[in-house]
Amino acid sequence: MKVALELQPCCGRRSGIGVYTYELAKRLRSENGLEFCGNLFNFAGRNDNTEALKEVAIPIRESRMFPYGVYRRIWDIVPVSYDSLFPGKADLTIFFNYIVPPRIKGDVMTAVHDLTYLQFSETMDARNLKRIKQGIRYSVERSSRVLTISEFSKGEIAELLGVPEEKIAVVSPAPSLSGAMADFDGCRQKWGIKGPYLLYVGTIEPRKNLARLLRAFELLKEKRGIRHQLVLAGGRGWRDEGIFQTVRELRHRDDVVFTGYVSDGEKNTLYQNAEVFVFPSLYEGFGIPPLEAMAHGCPVVCANAASLPEVAGGAAELVDPLEVEGIAAGIWRVLSDGAYARQLTENGRIRAKKYTWESSAERLMSLCRELGR
Repeated sequence: MKVALELQPCCGRRSGIGVYTYELAKRLRSENGLEFCGNLFNFAGRNDNTEALKEVAIPIRESRMFPYGVYRRIWDIVPVSYDSLFPGKADLTIFFNYIVPPRIKGDVMTAVHDLTYLQFSETMDARNLKRIKQGIRYSVERSSRVLTISEFSKGEIAELLGVPEEKIAVVSPAPSLSGAMADFDGCRQKWGIKGPYLLYVGTIEPRKNLARLLRAFELLKEKRGIRHQLVLAGGRGWRDEGIFQTVRELRHRDDVVFTGYVSDGEKNTLYQNAEVFVFPSLYEGFGIPPLEAMAHGCPVVCANAASLPEVAGGAAELVDPLEVEGIAAGIWRVLSDGAYARQLTENGRIRAKKYTWESSAERLMSLCRELGR
């Protein structure tokens, strides 16, 4: 059975979906009746994707007819199938970013990571929201299996999209720990980190609930006198104006550090040297950063919302993401109780080991074999 993977999410600066696609793709093996390849749009061969796909060993098939963004905008009117844009034939094509193109032949799987577009549509980029709304119904109906990343998301997809549970398969993410450790002194100098710090890793966008985290940080500075900085590591997303406005309103705004996009090595170093990792997101289909922090031995405070309790599995301090004082209280409990922080660290290391990309890749290969029978 020939299986093609849409690898477009791997290119550029990878965030959650890109990491998910890349980490699975580099572990899939052509064996036991499966033959994998990757599909990639590369208009006129203009892009060198060697670095982006350096650990992906499967053959890559390139389409040079359209830029991907152009094809996505016109695929409803272009009278050619997705398959015909790539050399060779695939029996199954896997799409990792929600939407299946029209007129595709053979079996299809698509990954629906969460239902942000229904639950928190106001936090999404308008173009991405429109893309998903227009294509999601066709995509799940066209797919032989719908992949998702947690039991929480599986339940939502079944309930809100009406997809039969037996058609939905959970293939979980895992901590992504690749990349050498960056020099911490160099990171401190680069971003102005002067002492102990609280850490958040992720996109700077409203769904991550950073405005309330900033208010909680201000409370801790005012009422508890903490000497920490708050380091927010990640690239800017969309509709983030309110977050930066909140920072400007803080008395202790000079202790808030925005790093921008960080490399894997820089991210690993930030995890290892933080006193507390805080992830107060309002909604996640999974939430990889808390597990990554746990794997690096950093105690975690995260929201008791959506999939996060499932992922944390009792190894994090859970807080109500809608309560600023509750977020502050959870952080303070970890900062002020060394024994509790050490227990969270120990439990977190154990919890993080339960999720591996190797087991998730094996799960995906098993699903492919089921369709090939």
